[in-house]
Amino acid sequence: MNQIDNNKLKIFDKNNQNEYSVLLEVQSIINAYLEDGKIDLFNSLKNKGISFDLDGKFSTPFSEQVLKALLKIKPGEITTYSELAKSINSKAFRAVGGVLRNNPLPLIIPCHRVIRQDRKLGGFMGHMEEDWQINLKRSLLKIEGNFISN
Repeated sequence: MNQIDNNKLKIFDKNNQNEYSVLLEVQSIINAYLEDGKIDLFNSLKNKGISFDLDGKFSTPFSEQVLKALLKIKPGEITTYSELAKSINSKAFRAVGGVLRNNPLPLIIPCHRVIRQDRKLGGFMGHMEEDWQINLKRSLLKIEGNFISN
C-alpha cells in the first residue's frame, strides 16, 4: 500500500523484505525528484537495477523512436510535439501525441515535457480537458522549473 502525502511517497507494507528494499529505493528516487525536479527518473531507476517491461507498449518502430527521443529530454527541458517528431525525422506530430497518449509510465517516461507548439500545455495521459491529469502535467513541469499556462 502506498500513499502520497505532502509531495512525499510513503510505503507502508513491509511484508517482503526484498520487495520492501526495492520499494524504498524507488521511494527515495521519486522523493528526490519531487524535491527539485532535477532527477531523471527513468535513468536513475535503471541505474539501480529497476527495469520496466515495455514489451508491447511501444511495439512499432515509430513508437520506439518516439520513446528513445522522449527519454533524451532532460528534467527542466520542454519540447513540442512537432519538435519531437522532427527529432526522429518525421512530420507526424499527431502520431507522436498518439504514442504519448499510450505511455504506461507517464511520470517515469517524461511525456509531460512535451507541450503544444503555441507553448500551451496540450494533453496528458489521454486527456485534453482541465482535470487532474492536466493539473498533474502542470505540477510536474512546475517541479522541474517550467511554468506553462493554458
